[in-house]
Amino acid sequence: MKHLLIPIFIVLSYSVFGQTAKGNSNSIHTTQYVEIGGVKQFVSIKGDKSKPLLLYLHGGPGAATSSHRQQITNILETHFLVVHWDQRGAGKSENSNLKPPTLSEMKQDAEEILKYLLKEFNKDKIVLVTNSWGTVLGFHLALHYPNAIDALVAISPLIDNQKSQHLTNNKLISYYNTHDNIEAVKQLTAVHIPYENVEDMVIQFKWISNFKGTHISDTEFQQYMKFFKQWEKQWMPLYKELYAINLLKDKTVFKIPIYILIGEHDLTTNAELTEAFFKKLEAPKKQLFWLKNVGHHIPMYKSNEMQNLVGNILLKETTQIKQKQKQK
Repeated sequence: MKHLLIPIFIVLSYSVFGQTAKGNSNSIHTTQYVEIGGVKQFVSIKGDKSKPLLLYLHGGPGAATSSHRQQITNILETHFLVVHWDQRGAGKSENSNLKPPTLSEMKQDAEEILKYLLKEFNKDKIVLVTNSWGTVLGFHLALHYPNAIDALVAISPLIDNQKSQHLTNNKLISYYNTHDNIEAVKQLTAVHIPYENVEDMVIQFKWISNFKGTHISDTEFQQYMKFFKQWEKQWMPLYKELYAINLLKDKTVFKIPIYILIGEHDLTTNAELTEAFFKKLEAPKKQLFWLKNVGHHIPMYKSNEMQNLVGNILLKETTQIKQKQKQK
């Protein structure tokens, strides 16, 4: 079966368990559980403690990536002390007794992990690299804790989930009408926007995949549906809270540098909405980067390009900040 995907996140499976590296007293590769929001949550830390601190906020909700860090942040780990945090209910922070989390709880957790990491590693600042749903938490931290953050990188940011779904559905219906695919048009026309359940989500994903040249068989479709029926119990309430987010409604003002990466073929968090948001936002420094030949899942399909780009951006940023601090 292909990678299990839904429109806001990537679910990946791969196991990594590290130990402190030998030969360098500052080198660390470890995992641990930290109590955040009254819940034990898993963090994976790798890099050099003398390097700038970087927190990776994964997508989803519910798609922890600590177990797949070798693909997502292996290059960044040579220049930063990189932390992957499995958010409550996700990955190794999964707890069968945990009730479905709210957006408010997730934001509070993000605040707590930020404060914990700064104290634990005796740092004044942190850089944030955020993906998809993780950008919701990243933007929240950037707005409320600018003095603790050097810069934020937002990959495939969630701008207006509801409008993005509308734009994608309309584009797909138009495409399949042109190609006389009656079945696709019928199914897509029946999709509720915003999604009411995972059936809406998976049906749209099926035809997005077909649109991009990847056919999903009936057997695979049923496997996807079974998987996401399980996901729905834990994460659909939070996912529906995201419909209230519309970053285009008002101008967003940040006090830190903001860097945005988008895939030119992103049909999940619509690239046009992201570009419109970028034009409106205010920040001391901002840049928008278009990645070619990729859609929403940049960390999966453009990992090396993403890391090299992000690394160059953040290394320049942290170097400039250090130079300014020395001049004061």
